[in-house]
Formats: sequence, C-alpha cells, structure tokens
Amino acid sequence: MTFCAIAGLMRRHLLAVTAVLIIAVCVGYDIRNSPPMYSESATVEYALASSMAKSDVKGQFAIPLIATEVMMSQALMSQPAQGQVRAAGGTAQFEFVPANLYSLQYPNYDEPGAAFTTTSQRPADVRRTFLVVLRLLGQRLAAMQAQAGVPARNRIRTFLVGDTGPIARPGSSTRVSAGLTVLTVVAVFMVANFLDRRQRGPGVIRPALARRRLVGRARALSDP
Repeated sequence: MTFCAIAGLMRRHLLAVTAVLIIAVCVGYDIRNSPPMYSESATVEYALASSMAKSDVKGQFAIPLIATEVMMSQALMSQPAQGQVRAAGGTAQFEFVPANLYSLQYPNYDEPGAAFTTTSQRPADVRRTFLVVLRLLGQRLAAMQAQAGVPARNRIRTFLVGDTGPIARPGSSTRVSAGLTVLTVVAVFMVANFLDRRQRGPGVIRPALARRRLVGRARALSDP
C-alpha cells in the first residue's frame, strides 16, 4: 500500500481514526500518571528448630521439609487463608509459592523454601500484609505439628532470607510507550480497513479502480 493510498484511507475514516488516537492518548496518560507499585519479597526457608541451619535440608530431613513447605504454600494461597489475611488487615496482594528450581512446565521443588512477595500501591500496606502472612504461616505450622504430637525440640521452623523491605517497582516507560504506539498503529489500520470494506460492500469496485480497469482493457484491444 502506497503512502497516497494510506493517506486516502485515513482521510475517508478520519472520525474513527481520531477516536482511536484519543483513546490511545488517554490510556497513555493514565499509565504515565498512575502511582508506582511497591513490593516486599523474601525467601522463606524451612529447617528444624534444633539447629535452624540450612544443612538440615540436604540430609534425611529434606523430604519432610519440602513436603511441609509445599503444603504450607498451598494452604496460604487457599481462599480461607486469604480471607484470614484480609480480616487481619492484610490488604495488599501476596504470593507464596514453592521455590521452583526449573520451569513452570517441569517444576523442581528440591529446596524447602518458598518465594514470598506482597504488592500494593502503598508501602505501609505492603509491610503490614507481609507481617500478617508470616504470622499466619507460623500459627498454621505450629498448630499442624502440635496436632501431630511433634515435640517442640523437633518441630520445623521458618526463617527469612533476603528480605527486601518495601521497595518501589519502577516500570519501563519506554517499553510501555513503544508497545502502546505499535498497538495504536495496528488498531488504526484495522478500524479503517474494516470501515472501508463495509462501505464498499462485497463485490463493489470503487470508481477509480473501475476506470483503471477500463483503460487497461481499451489499450489491450487497441494494440495490434
């Protein structure tokens, strides 16, 4: 499609093209002026209370520790547990998932640790939810082991590794702007082409195209 054809297409559907551009500008303005997100993340490691050392995870205790970590992760991400977090004042979004050493398609949970992250637009909510979830984790872990009759000296405990504290998560405005620009161009062409086809209707040939075809046929007939 030549530049003149593109210009003609845009001109014929100027109102629709303008509407698409206005929507894109509004979306871009909203993205650029939205408040930043904050998050706090850490790795929750599981170990025996007798040592609280990571050496416990590689020996005969590795399998029970990993099983406990996976079970606690599933419990914390359940609907009842999320309701408890909200009731205790944890308003930020949170994720508590087993530390995966491979991929989502082929997960490998060989370490008794969980990736724990809270996210919100307010750093105070991030920190409060972080502490609420950790408190709930401790309560559930202690209750489960008490119900199973595990002596206190042999119980599994948790400790944090790499706690970041509430930090801002700056987005990439350049990538967002480039992506929005590409989507806008695609949307403009799709809308204009759709409206152009509807106006022409199936099997309808525009006058300019019809004239060119008639001239071509006339020249072909006039040639010896």
